[in-house]
Amino acid sequence: MSDRPLQSLEAFRQESLLKRNWILFWSYIKITSLVLGGGYAIIAAAQEEFVRRRGWLTDDDVVEMITITQTVPGILACNSAIYVGWRIGGYSGALSALAGSVLPSLVIIMLIAAGVDSIRHVIETPYVQGAFIGVIACIVGMVVVTALKMRKKAVRNVFGWCVAIGCFVGLSVFRISPAWLIVAAIAAGLIKVGVGSALKKIHPEKGEAAQ
Repeated sequence: MSDRPLQSLEAFRQESLLKRNWILFWSYIKITSLVLGGGYAIIAAAQEEFVRRRGWLTDDDVVEMITITQTVPGILACNSAIYVGWRIGGYSGALSALAGSVLPSLVIIMLIAAGVDSIRHVIETPYVQGAFIGVIACIVGMVVVTALKMRKKAVRNVFGWCVAIGCFVGLSVFRISPAWLIVAAIAAGLIKVGVGSALKKIHPEKGEAAQ
């Protein structure tokens, strides 16, 4: 079956169930087979595939995906695959994308575990270690680019900048757990909406500005 990009999401959804699931499965097979570095690198690759190349999702969808996947338990790469698959292909699409995101890593880890003793000396060679350093640096760049793209959508006002800077300081300086930072950010957002709603009832103009 061909996984060539379709012209639109509507055209994709008119394909047979088997073909839709195959496209999502094979897309994630390619992403997770070729991209190293874990969740955020996978998200950057998925954004390139489904937003830039295929046009089936938007940057706002990616921001929503990261927000949801960061606030639920589980592996970020798998959670993001479930979200993308569900948004594009429904429940069966979510399962197909999840299977595609898990299979390459599962196979590779099983092969490494089976032959780890015989390849240990290869992994420890300067050339392989140098390759790892290059990959890590590349991943950092990819994550930074993804963060900058998200910033235009997610950090739009003073409140957003305050939350972003506060989380950055809390994580980098005070070593606060990301889970607590997310809880604090959710609480701050709820307070902002509550204050905005209260002001809107009293002073409509101020309430709209607070929103």
